[in-house]
Amino acid sequence: MKKNYSQEIFIISILTLTITVLWVYLGIHFALQKSEKPALTPQETRILNPQLDESVFEELKARKI
Repeated sequence: MKKNYSQEIFIISILTLTITVLWVYLGIHFALQKSEKPALTPQETRILNPQLDESVFEELKARKI
């Protein structure tokens, strides 16, 4: 008796596709859950002064840098 291999191949391919999608999803999910958010110190979160000290630029010009 002749077997219908196309149906078996179809079922195996569907199972393989399902397992692959699940594997990728779980890999991404666990990778995103492991990432730690950095704790910022007060020094890192302070507001920077936008004023430039021009005397530093003059000193650099004097050194010819």
